[in-house]
Amino acid sequence: MSQALRHVIDSISPASAAHAEGARLRLASAGLPTLERLAAQLGGAQHASRVRSARRTIATVIGDHGAGDPGLSLGPDHPSVIAARAIADGTAALATIARTTHTPIVIVDAGARESAHLPAAAIRLGRAATRNLLREPAMTVVDATLGLDAGLALAISLSEPGLDLLAIGAIGLGSEVSTAALTAALTGDTSATEVEAAQHGLALRGSGALEILAAAGGAETAVLAGLILGAASINVPVILDGPATCAAALVATAFAPHVPGYLIAAHNGAPAIVHRLGLTPVFEVGLGHGEGTGAAMALSLVDQVAAVCLDQRG
Repeated sequence: MSQALRHVIDSISPASAAHAEGARLRLASAGLPTLERLAAQLGGAQHASRVRSARRTIATVIGDHGAGDPGLSLGPDHPSVIAARAIADGTAALATIARTTHTPIVIVDAGARESAHLPAAAIRLGRAATRNLLREPAMTVVDATLGLDAGLALAISLSEPGLDLLAIGAIGLGSEVSTAALTAALTGDTSATEVEAAQHGLALRGSGALEILAAAGGAETAVLAGLILGAASINVPVILDGPATCAAALVATAFAPHVPGYLIAAHNGAPAIVHRLGLTPVFEVGLGHGEGTGAAMALSLVDQVAAVCLDQRG
């Protein structure tokens, strides 16, 4: 574990129960339990009873897994490339919702299989797609550490102009296999449809968080976990979207147990993980493919919470 990661982990304090209650009370008279609950989550994470939402970013992180490798080069026709280009050119649902909520999107190449074909706007971290975790460790411990540190650095970079809220999404072939393995390794839950991956993860039970991440995670898992840890260390709430981001949140929590206080589940796309993290999803159904669309949809509700808090004087 790097010194930077250790410093960040040590700096993450519990979310503020007092500020959570203060934010909740600002909406108590509105008779809107969903917004009231969301206000408490945001206020506790921001350590402020008056919720802020103006400065926010959506980060979509790309990482392909060896377990999902099609075995031949697909070039610009690779599904991860197609999804990333649709976000960049504005045709994806995520891009449409981001425009309506006035939220910038950052696309991050954590380890795409066809990196050369990603849109020019993608932030390239220089990592490769992971190996097949069902046959060998997906990454080395060094690779996993570098991914975590890259996520920390990204969190600090995004926060430099000021950051009230971060929404995250993930793109990558094979992420469902990694999610099943990580969930089993970190929670013991083997109910995933990816039975072989779940059993593989179960064999990792009791290993350290870094070792589990290296063995069963993806390049995007490492970057997202570092991003979550970095955001929590500076009191920035993170909205999760889909199983891959929830798996990264599990990893981050294995490093720092106070992390769930800084998390908001946009929807119930990964019920076992959401329950394990103790989160109540904003929407009770699964939304989209986890690339950030569900998290972006939750931003409109966050804005309503912030607006009511702003109207409440004192």
